[in-house]
Amino acid sequence: MDDLLYSITRTLANFDYNTLIKLCLACFLGSLIGLEREKKRKPVGIKTCMIISVTTCLLTIVSIQAAEYYAALSDNIRTDPMRLAAQVISGIGFIGTGVIMHRTNDVVSGITTAAMIWAAAAVGISIGAGFYQAVIIVTVAMFFILKYSSMITRHIRKQDKIERLRVQLELKDLDHLQPILDTLDANDCTVSSLNIKEREQDNILSITINAKTPEENSSYHIYRDLKVLEGLHNIEVKYVMD
Repeated sequence: MDDLLYSITRTLANFDYNTLIKLCLACFLGSLIGLEREKKRKPVGIKTCMIISVTTCLLTIVSIQAAEYYAALSDNIRTDPMRLAAQVISGIGFIGTGVIMHRTNDVVSGITTAAMIWAAAAVGISIGAGFYQAVIIVTVAMFFILKYSSMITRHIRKQDKIERLRVQLELKDLDHLQPILDTLDANDCTVSSLNIKEREQDNILSITINAKTPEENSSYHIYRDLKVLEGLHNIEVKYVMD
């Protein structure tokens, strides 16, 4: 019993509180990064960013301390203290790729979420390496960017008076597609993406067109011009936000 108490006392006496502070700070800043994604109900939220930040911080601490430990054993042993951290940067890309690869209506989604995964890893590595001031400044900057960038983007687009339009419809024959594109062009709509899917059960073509159009254009007028074309079914015209 005395030996156990002695071991516990000795462990507490030699406890590295600096490591504890680093891990706690990585956990806190990681949660701040994931907070905005969590509010928007994205797949990568607070828990994921906290785990990434804490584990990358731990690996960086282990990498640095291991290099110092083996260097103290012999002058002939020299290792890169940031070797594990470099591997983390490469490996974290696989998680980010899994988020980006999802596509909806031919529009790539998840790029911001993937960037936040990479940012959470960078925060953990920086804290583990002891760059507290830089990482706090960057985390606060990222928090404000995520919170206010959409507002700034909307303001810029409002100044440019450009809106994003999405047209969804069904066709039986692909030959009817060109008149649709001509009609959009006549309404000053610039097509940015075109997605075509064929339903196996009836060979009906589902068409999704994303376009940019002047703010003064009415979705009703565009719908009216498309409605008179032959071969179109289930037409839907709407403005979309990012």
